[in-house]
Amino acid sequence: MLKELIALRRTALAAMTDFNGAHVEMDNSQLKEFQALEAKFDKTNRDVKMEQTKNVLASEIDALIDSDSTSALSLATAEYTSAFDDYIANKNIPEAVATMVEGVDADGGFTVPQSYSETVISKLNTLGRTRSISSVMSTTSITNIPTEGDAPTFAWIDEGNAYGETKSTFGKVQLGAYKLGGTIKVSRELLADTAINFDSYMAGQIAKGIDKAESPAFAVGNGVKKPTGYMTTAAVGDSSTTAAVDSVTADEIIDIYHDLADAYRNNATWRMNSSTFKSVDKLKDGQGNYLLTTFSDGTMPTIKGRPVVIDDSIADFGTGNKFIVLGDFSFYQIADRGAMTIQRLDELYAGTGMIGFQVTVRLDAQVTIPEAFNAGKNA
Repeated sequence: MLKELIALRRTALAAMTDFNGAHVEMDNSQLKEFQALEAKFDKTNRDVKMEQTKNVLASEIDALIDSDSTSALSLATAEYTSAFDDYIANKNIPEAVATMVEGVDADGGFTVPQSYSETVISKLNTLGRTRSISSVMSTTSITNIPTEGDAPTFAWIDEGNAYGETKSTFGKVQLGAYKLGGTIKVSRELLADTAINFDSYMAGQIAKGIDKAESPAFAVGNGVKKPTGYMTTAAVGDSSTTAAVDSVTADEIIDIYHDLADAYRNNATWRMNSSTFKSVDKLKDGQGNYLLTTFSDGTMPTIKGRPVVIDDSIADFGTGNKFIVLGDFSFYQIADRGAMTIQRLDELYAGTGMIGFQVTVRLDAQVTIPEAFNAGKNA
């Protein structure tokens, strides 16, 4: 991005310089034209400076996260894990803190052991239906994901004739790090109850808190201080806009299915909210058969053989609303950035007999191939 902006600035400066050199004295009309060129240069110059500032800040965040993300090997030792368990369960706090000094982050929290993080992720995969079928990676820096661009063009060639030349292009999607966190309050009585597996309880609570925030962002996030949702960037195919402003027909559902390129249909999943699902469940084809196939064994219902998942973050029927999507979620990339951290807050809630656990994670997510998703939209 910065390289492109610098090139634009260079072009704007050259245009302004050439015009100034060609017009030693300017009349009012020429002066206005020069001022327009000058304004264009000033705008591109500001854009360059803004991008440079953003890059500096991103580097500072990388350095902070890298310093917080101590090597997985050092935080996976039995000694560190045991100390972390004591820290969470209110046992031997001074000794635990001394042992975990290598895992302290910039805010005073402690990096969770790899095994504990994996437990939380496992519970997240059970709760969050987007994370479990998307592409997920762990990273400690801003990551560029290469994406397909224009494919090369091949042609049939007579023997002895020259080969044609085309250039295959590639794009990229940049994944950063948005901070997500919250505080879980736990009573001291619960901590003291030896009949409860507190580690498992906390992992479950953390997973619920993360899922409650990240799942809506994965669906409809706008990319401002949160990930960009698959509905946000999903295209609407040529035949995927309904005739009505508040409903959909069986034929229109089939049009939405076929507007998704065949290459992505075999691994695609339908997404819609509960209200839309109820309406779609009543639709029948021309032979009187229900469009949606349901199963008695708990298997996900399907439309045209592709599973249907309820996501209540998606919009209801309504004028201009994207109310349904069919997409291959292997092209929705989630990047978990750095390590999860937990900080105990003993004093803050002491008056109410509670202990707080402040949890912080960083992540980003967005679609890498827009063509892998097709949304249905009301007129």
